[in-house]
Amino acid sequence: MTSTVLIDASSAPTPAQPQSRRGAAAGRDRSGLTFGGVLRSERIKFTSLLSVRLSLIITVVIGLALSTLIAALWSSEIGGGDAGMTLGQGDAALQSYLLFASTMTAPFLALVFGVLGVFAISSEYSSGMILSTLTAVPRRSPVFAAKALLLSLVSGIAAAVLVIGGLGIGVLFFPEAASQLLSTTVISGALGTIAYLVLISLFAFGVAGLLRSTAGGIAVVTGATFVLPIAFQVLSITGWEWVSTAIAYLPTPLGSTLASGIVDGQGGAPSFWGALIAMAVWAAVVVLPAAVVFKRRDAR
Repeated sequence: MTSTVLIDASSAPTPAQPQSRRGAAAGRDRSGLTFGGVLRSERIKFTSLLSVRLSLIITVVIGLALSTLIAALWSSEIGGGDAGMTLGQGDAALQSYLLFASTMTAPFLALVFGVLGVFAISSEYSSGMILSTLTAVPRRSPVFAAKALLLSLVSGIAAAVLVIGGLGIGVLFFPEAASQLLSTTVISGALGTIAYLVLISLFAFGVAGLLRSTAGGIAVVTGATFVLPIAFQVLSITGWEWVSTAIAYLPTPLGSTLASGIVDGQGGAPSFWGALIAMAVWAAVVVLPAAVVFKRRDAR
């Protein structure tokens, strides 16, 4: 008599199972934490700060209020044909009007974004929460990266609200300007302003990471955005040629260049792309050392 044995192959282990386990663990460190979990933790801590919420609300309210005042002023001027000397003529005048309404406040609001960047990291040192954070996440690099990424997202959204809201206000006061909303100059100026405010917040984040001090971080950001331009303006009376070149590469003039969009005839000032690179360098020269220090220095 012949007997038949059936083997259920589905119950046997396959070589793919160990690979799938290794693949699932690839996004986790030895403590079982994922970068997504670290990012969510940082989001909860960051958005729970009253100082951050107030800073964002005040920034948006003041920024849109200033855009309204600028649009009300220049819409009457351009509508009456009296803005030719300042804004130019034709399409160029409409583009300048839109950028004035949406981006002119950026250099003044840069300090608020700088304060936001300082709070993103210094608040944990002042409260002592950094010890709990680094105990929960022994690997420090994901913590620093999550803080920087979250700050970039929050500041980028806030800057976009200001710029897009300013453009909407400009069109509301002077509907004829809507024809230039998609022009290269207006789009590049809007994106350049958003990039500038994000990079300013990252610059402040790096400074605060190095100093571990809220007051110190705000002082340095204030000096870089407001005091340095005044100091170099005083130095310009000496007639030294390098002074005028150096002024153009300070954060505030770079922000003005980015807010102007891609235009021709910028003279000795850096181009739009040159200003963007220079502003990125300002952020990188403090964020990269801050990342190294954050990883190696004692948390206390």
